Amino acid sequence: MNGYGDLIRFSNESLEGIQSQTLNQQQQYTTIWDNVHQQLLGLVEQGLVDASIGQVLEERDQQFRRESTGFDDSVVAQNQAIRNVQTIGNEGGAAMVRAAMGGGR
Repeated sequence: MNGYGDLIRFSNESLEGIQSQTLNQQQQYTTIWDNVHQQLLGLVEQGLVDASIGQVLEERDQQFRRESTGFDDSVVAQNQAIRNVQTIGNEGGAAMVRAAMGGGR
């Protein structure tokens, strides 16, 4: 062994960070909306705001669910693409180390 394996390294930790950040964002915006939604519904149920707000709130909730589902689908696709990049990078990095060590492909 000529030591190239110790000198050549492929790092993909930042890609994993992107994935975890987007997943955390999904959880956060859903939690925020659910909290706001429940608080506003509580105001309607207590009679502190006009009942017509309840109908508008339900329409907005349906809109949020539709749009967040579309965003969630995009995040899933993005994370799959990142995993694919990681796999290709890992395979390419390993192939470069083998080639540098004289092992070819």
